[in-house]
Amino acid sequence: MKQFGLSIFSIFIGLLSFSQNYVPGQVYYGTDSLIEYRCGNLPIILSSPHGGYDTPGSLPDRNCIGCATGRDSYTQELTRQIEASIFFKTGCYPHVIINKIHRRKLDANREIIEATDSNAVTEPYWHDYMNFVDSASDIVNNTHSKGLFLDIHGHAHTIQRLEIGLLLNGTNLRLNDSALNSAPYNAQTSILNSRFTNLNSYTHAEMVRGEYSFGSIIQRKGYPAVPSDSIPAPLVGEPYFAGGYNTVRFGSRNGGTIDAIQIESHQGVRFTSSARIEYADSLATAILEYIEKHYFANFSQNYCGISSVNEVDRQDIILYPNPSSDKISIKGLYENSSYSLINIQGQLMQSGEIKINETIDISFLPNGIYFITIELDNNKIVKKILKNE
Repeated sequence: MKQFGLSIFSIFIGLLSFSQNYVPGQVYYGTDSLIEYRCGNLPIILSSPHGGYDTPGSLPDRNCIGCATGRDSYTQELTRQIEASIFFKTGCYPHVIINKIHRRKLDANREIIEATDSNAVTEPYWHDYMNFVDSASDIVNNTHSKGLFLDIHGHAHTIQRLEIGLLLNGTNLRLNDSALNSAPYNAQTSILNSRFTNLNSYTHAEMVRGEYSFGSIIQRKGYPAVPSDSIPAPLVGEPYFAGGYNTVRFGSRNGGTIDAIQIESHQGVRFTSSARIEYADSLATAILEYIEKHYFANFSQNYCGISSVNEVDRQDIILYPNPSSDKISIKGLYENSSYSLINIQGQLMQSGEIKINETIDISFLPNGIYFITIELDNNKIVKKILKNE
């Protein structure tokens, strides 16, 4: 039987404090392991609310009128790939919260009544998601004083471009810069904190669609985006997602020092493993550049208080083919060398000796990013491997 409004049990669960000591790099789970949280040590929070596959029979389907139930295809995989790329570039962990439940059971980007269709049995999972994000936000505030929340979504619109949601709709974005810099528009953005505290005193319009806006940074990497300096606003009649519940709840529009951006990715960058890997790597770079430009000067010199993962400068050592689905060869070896193959969690997947002109079998690995360390000339050479289909 459905229960409308918040149940007493739901309220109790929502008031529970996630006061445990989280360890960066470790994964924590909510009820039935269906909500996942990897604790981070960067001022970055990645959220994947609509990429879940699991359809537990204990949870009723959402049948509310007007409720969206379609999964954002491959956004869970995309979020994990962004996480892997950020780790590779920094040696540090973003906070990552993933809803593994299919959207027809739980929508983790809606307020609780619509999110669960008022099914009390589903409410604890919604609270798990929101509490994990709250915990990540608390850690970011306590360790960095400010940060960035990114809600990762996928759209099926005809126009193949990224839609950067800042809680400004198409009508707002079609205003000129002077109007966009005035009340109430500069007060309703989800990046309100950085609008007033960014390192270079950029105006609201510049933060939304200027040269160093998030849309412009990612567009310069080959991914058209709106808003940006090239596409400042959607045209009248063009579809555009401005941001949802999570962008409001976890962004700085209503206070706080953590900004929020909703990233709606088109199908062309999500539907194949090779496209996702390339796109996620560009997104990771854009996120790090954006934070260094607006939040923390010299961020790249000390991402999380430890040295970042750096390759020894040996351009003569080349892995090929890379990406690969089965075997990797190493060009440039002139003697037998020992190697270790490590996943993004730091787990040793394989080690041994690689001989000249031999290959390394990676066919057994799940798709994703891996590091290979090669000991040569008393140095450890670190290279990245992309495993795909």
